[in-house]
Amino acid sequence: MIKEDETATYVYCLVQRARPPMLTRAPRGLPGTARVRGLDAGDGLWLVVADAPLSRYGEAPLEARLRDLEWVAACATAHEAVVEFAARGGTTVPLKLLTLFNDDERAIAHIRRLRPTIDRVLGRVAGRQEWGVRVRLDEVAARRRHVERARRATAGVSSGTRFLVLKKEQQQAVREALARGREDVDAAFEALARAADDARRRPPDSVEGAARLLLDAAFLLTPSRAARFKKVARAAATRLGRRGYELTLSGPWPPYNFVGGVA
Repeated sequence: MIKEDETATYVYCLVQRARPPMLTRAPRGLPGTARVRGLDAGDGLWLVVADAPLSRYGEAPLEARLRDLEWVAACATAHEAVVEFAARGGTTVPLKLLTLFNDDERAIAHIRRLRPTIDRVLGRVAGRQEWGVRVRLDEVAARRRHVERARRATAGVSSGTRFLVLKKEQQQAVREALARGREDVDAAFEALARAADDARRRPPDSVEGAARLLLDAAFLLTPSRAARFKKVARAAATRLGRRGYELTLSGPWPPYNFVGGVA
């Protein structure tokens, strides 16, 4: 039986800085956990952690809670809020949601075993921020544009023929828009990648309502390059907008997509 005062150590992220991270004003963190605190891992590396009651975050209760998607989403939001707060004070390596250890000593020992990998990651992301770029196609708008063009082109044609043409245009609209826009989206990604220090592109296989996601990418860059990067993003948004695509830019964020290899 789990006692009420038994806890595990929940780890939000790692922070590289000479002095302990200032966490007195950090967000509350995951539901039911204690206040966020810093844990010294040595050589200027700190773990940002909190005590997590085993009555909520032990193996059995956690497995049951993972079926509650609203609870998981709330945890993810709280986790990211702490990571983003910590990132204001130094180079930060976010850890995965629900990274738990039996106690502080186990957490520190795990990080020390990974120290060579962590040092390489820190070298890659030090002094840099992540920016996200997404490009979507509004399928409803794409169909509407195709049909309007077809109506103008078939003015004066017999009603039966016109009906068939309009129906065909409606069916082909999204497929043609996707094919035509692929090169433009690829060119936008390459231009943004040249303006950044590193880039990651994820498979754009999701559909959000009537807007199809064509590009889902993350870019790593120093703050000094941000103005140039945003200028390139605005230019790409203008070009893509002429074809009915919408580019959205978000950030800056901690380098979530550039810390692979750190569990």
